[in-house]
Amino acid sequence: GAGFRSVDQATDPAAFIHFLETVSAMDAIQALKRRTFALLEVKPGQHLLDIGCGLGDEVRTLAQLVGSAGRVVGIDSSETMIVEARKRTIGENLPVQYAVGDIQALDFADNTFDGCRAERILGHVANPRQAIAELRRVAKSGARIVALDPELDTLVLDAEDHATTRKLLHFYCDSARNVWIARQFRRFFYEAHLLDVAVFADTMMFTSYAEADQIFRLQDTAKRAQEAGVVSEAERTAWLEELKQADQGGRFFAAMTFFFVSGRKP
Repeated sequence: GAGFRSVDQATDPAAFIHFLETVSAMDAIQALKRRTFALLEVKPGQHLLDIGCGLGDEVRTLAQLVGSAGRVVGIDSSETMIVEARKRTIGENLPVQYAVGDIQALDFADNTFDGCRAERILGHVANPRQAIAELRRVAKSGARIVALDPELDTLVLDAEDHATTRKLLHFYCDSARNVWIARQFRRFFYEAHLLDVAVFADTMMFTSYAEADQIFRLQDTAKRAQEAGVVSEAERTAWLEELKQADQGGRFFAAMTFFFVSGRKP
């Protein structure tokens, strides 16, 4: 999570591209994305804003929905991501635009967009209230604003060593900037004076260690926790080995709940 706040300064920015490609290919993640599209109530001819657009996959999908009379703008804080998104759009003849930008200070006039979407971004920003206020500002009257983020504290993982599991999961959660952002969605949208605020939840379940490791970086989390003195080397090694053995025996289980919020500008 912290790494996505400084992709351009990373030793290997391509690793973040690979991560997004891997995660986005999962059926469960695709289902989450489709639900945000439905909540946006996309119509042909609309002008939409996608914040934290990453590789631009969702921008291109939305562009197909709004058609040639519409427009979709993708914003990301990373130049690396924007360059990659532009590359992937070449030759597709879609009504899209990409730009590096900050959700907390958007470079658009008031009342510009017919809908705004923010997927897994509000957990990373310094001031999520300001970010939501900016989305409200650039949205037209009647526009839908939709956000999606995981509630990190809902991460559960079946392991016999309860004490080590608790320490590692708490370490994982507390490494995030806004660990409780998803549970704050409803309050923040009401504070922004949005109408028809509704919150929905969807729980992703994993029975594969490999998939869970891709999403939650279990090995990396355990290593960082050991380096921070949260667990010992013996605890880390035994914990990971137990998870791998459970996976080999068809017993692995992990889950996390994602929250969606939708509101409408008056």
